Amino acid sequence: MFRPALARKENIMTNPWYRRLVAIGCSLLLIGFGTVSSQDDAAYDAWLEQAQLGPYQPAEEDWDAILEAAREEPPLTFYVATSRALGATDRFNERYGLNVEAINLGTNDLIERVRREWDAGLRNAGLIMVGNPALFQEALLSRNAVTRYVPRELEAVMDPIETEPLLRHRYSVGTWYYSTDGDPDVVPYENLWELTTEPWRNRVATTDPLSSSTILMYFTAVVSNADQMAQMYEDYFGESIELTTENAGYEFIKRLLDNDVRIVSAQRDVAEAVSVATGNFAGMGTQSLYRLVQEGTYDFTLDTTVNPVVRTFQWIGIGSYTESPNQAKLLLDWLMSQEGGAPWWAADFAVNPLVDPTDGFDLRMADFAQVWEPTVDEMVELSDDLIDFFLLYR
Repeated sequence: MFRPALARKENIMTNPWYRRLVAIGCSLLLIGFGTVSSQDDAAYDAWLEQAQLGPYQPAEEDWDAILEAAREEPPLTFYVATSRALGATDRFNERYGLNVEAINLGTNDLIERVRREWDAGLRNAGLIMVGNPALFQEALLSRNAVTRYVPRELEAVMDPIETEPLLRHRYSVGTWYYSTDGDPDVVPYENLWELTTEPWRNRVATTDPLSSSTILMYFTAVVSNADQMAQMYEDYFGESIELTTENAGYEFIKRLLDNDVRIVSAQRDVAEAVSVATGNFAGMGTQSLYRLVQEGTYDFTLDTTVNPVVRTFQWIGIGSYTESPNQAKLLLDWLMSQEGGAPWWAADFAVNPLVDPTDGFDLRMADFAQVWEPTVDEMVELSDDLIDFFLLYR
């Protein structure tokens, strides 16, 4: 595990990013204390039985009966970390005559809001769809604040890893963009490590891993694939790496930061920086923004061949103790479908194997030459250390 060097601590005590880390640490302490009190197992089991979830989910589901029951329930609140859900929810309401309200927040803010509400005894969340599996697991799943639900017809066609401990809604890819100022068909670097060299100083942009789960997962993959990172270093520089950190993954992050990487507030800022750059420029973000290149908003090329990409995913689950479990089931099933999930199938990769891409977006997961995917356990184990490391060296 990485531990900040004592010699560096004095230098960061007054750094605003260090103070932000202290605030995050306090929040994590609250999370730890929140898990001490045990769940009322009998009450939870009674709710599961009433909602026909968990061990009480029928072997065959009657969707007409579910819809009829949903229309007798109070309005449902849908917590979601993407604005694309707002239009999908509106269409759902029109189709079924229901009144679901979608609340769109950033990933970490959303998880923190649900956690705070849960610890305060509020059961406002009806359905939750969000990324950052490490924080999700520690803050929500550890409390039984979210309940697994997989429609039977999806369970029959999906890989079990995509349904445990919660259903995965879609995949995205943490990937690299590069400027089209040169030849767009030629990737302007040979190896990930090249981005740490002098010609690329201040010519790489990324969002802050404290606010972007995609970037945090990318760095998690870099550290958890440290042996491959060491081999990539040797392939590029022709010699074995000399470490000043714990492993080659951390070493890459340190050298990238030392090379004056530009840290911006949002992935669209990364896309903008790459689009307007003169000369070689690269940025790390999600492949879904490429839809805006096709629409003419940005001008960059996706790297599908040189740098490893990291597969990320969004979990979706029902808020425990919701008074509207049938609305939650209907909405979840809708969002997993071809029609209901259309806002994502134009730019992200559906987990449901029966869904096809839409709107002419012809990128496939198989188009990427090298895909890494850290496990949830790796994300949980490494995320705190990575944040420490990033704040220490940024």
